[in-house]
Amino acid sequence: MQTVTVAQYLARRLGELGVEHLFGVPGDFSLTLLDHMLAEGRQEWVGSPNELGAGYAADGYARTRGMAAMVTTFGVGELSAIDAVAGAYAENVPLVQITGVPPTTSAAAGRLLHHTLGDGDFGRFARAYAEVTAAGAVLTARDAAERIDDVLATAVRELRPVYLAVPVDVATALVLAPAAPLPLTATDERAVGRFRSAAADLLGGARSAVLVAGHLVERSGAVDRFARLVDAAASPVVTLVSARGAVDPGSPHFAGVYCGTIGAKRAILAVDTADVVIEAGTLMADAVTGMFSHRDDPAHTIHLGLHGATVAGSRIDGVPFATALDVLTELVDGAALRRDLPDTAPEGPEAGPALDQATLWAHLEGWFPHGHRLVTDIGTTFWGAAGITLPAGSDVVAQPVWSSIGYALPAALGCAVADPERRPVLVIGDGAAQMTVQELSTLARLPQPPVVIVVDNSGYTIERALQSPAAVYNDVAPWDWCALARAFAPGVPMVTAEPATPGELDEALAAVSCSPDSLVVLHVRTDPLDLPAGLRGLADNYHGR
Repeated sequence: MQTVTVAQYLARRLGELGVEHLFGVPGDFSLTLLDHMLAEGRQEWVGSPNELGAGYAADGYARTRGMAAMVTTFGVGELSAIDAVAGAYAENVPLVQITGVPPTTSAAAGRLLHHTLGDGDFGRFARAYAEVTAAGAVLTARDAAERIDDVLATAVRELRPVYLAVPVDVATALVLAPAAPLPLTATDERAVGRFRSAAADLLGGARSAVLVAGHLVERSGAVDRFARLVDAAASPVVTLVSARGAVDPGSPHFAGVYCGTIGAKRAILAVDTADVVIEAGTLMADAVTGMFSHRDDPAHTIHLGLHGATVAGSRIDGVPFATALDVLTELVDGAALRRDLPDTAPEGPEAGPALDQATLWAHLEGWFPHGHRLVTDIGTTFWGAAGITLPAGSDVVAQPVWSSIGYALPAALGCAVADPERRPVLVIGDGAAQMTVQELSTLARLPQPPVVIVVDNSGYTIERALQSPAAVYNDVAPWDWCALARAFAPGVPMVTAEPATPGELDEALAAVSCSPDSLVVLHVRTDPLDLPAGLRGLADNYHGR
């Protein structure tokens, strides 16, 4: 049988999972690993200025492809990336952090090598990663292939990040080439039967229902399956702010974005008046629910998780998410549950004569191209995005649970690399962008670069909204974002503009379609205390908590 190196084996398994790019930063302990992985020809290298950016980029890639991989060096490199990996865990994003580590003989002898803490303990960083990953392994030549398979299968099954440490000598050890697909999960038919019975009992007496789409609909690749459930139920469907791509906004059943009391009025009505609430892959965290202002009614709720369901407060483990969706599609009686919501007044930002938050988002809503992706950070821009309706085929990439500012800029890189046909539109605040700005240099050199809109409100306006609006710690130094982009990519074609009026913004957005192969950077200034409506509502709920 054919033998390959451990590094080649890993590259082949990643290719099997649809991973065609490796993100990261090289280091001496990862060079041998990288040489052998890239020689396999199944992945391209996408280098980043730092490991944190590589991690965020891998996250954005995985949200598109279903899996991602990044490679860093031992200690200093992997610790730089751990924030991104923790975020992937919180947000159910499957990726693998691959660390090139010192040779096994050096670790066994406790040699005082660089990138260690100088105490001979080579396991510290793997132990740190155990806290933010679903599985991990420090590979040995004896069972490297088996451990790789186990760890990668866990990432796919759990939709969580995993960790592989590959010693320099193990990277070139020989193993048998992969001969069968990765092992995945079997269904517990008895658990499915119990779920079917419990769900039928709750639905049997219902005359109305609402479906609430959570992030797992997108993350698990179940958008089409969920759409079949929506059609079968003939009932209103809402999305959480964490699942904007889970439902076609053109669906006749779509009632809007639900975020507790600060969501769309039609969405609130759909949820509050339903006999049964079907939560599909939701995680009702604080930001997602408008500070826990959502309907929390276990007795009348069917909640579908990744590997289990809860019906009227009773948990049933062993029910896969996709299977649960199919069961409900069979059970729901659209004739009994069908209802039409009364019309409500149009919602969304209203444009005015000045280029403020409301006008910015109203113009973006009117311009946003079909099929593009809106990438945004959890700050002011996230809440601006929450208030607009996007065209069919578009979605929002954001991180509302982990909420690490600076995420969006490198994530846009990952989205662009994963699917060049869907151009990311990055809308990011100046404070968040300053965290990971180096990645502009990578973005600018892509064949189809994103559109970057920096909303400059002189700092952290989301923090100002929550507490101490005049505090000096919420201010950041002013930057010339257009000049900065050109400095990061000298000689690279790009379009830059600093629109100061609604008309100038429209002119700048019109230029975007004429520049598909160039980075577009728009620098828009708003008042430090100017809040989108969603952020005002969040702040009100926060203060009244």
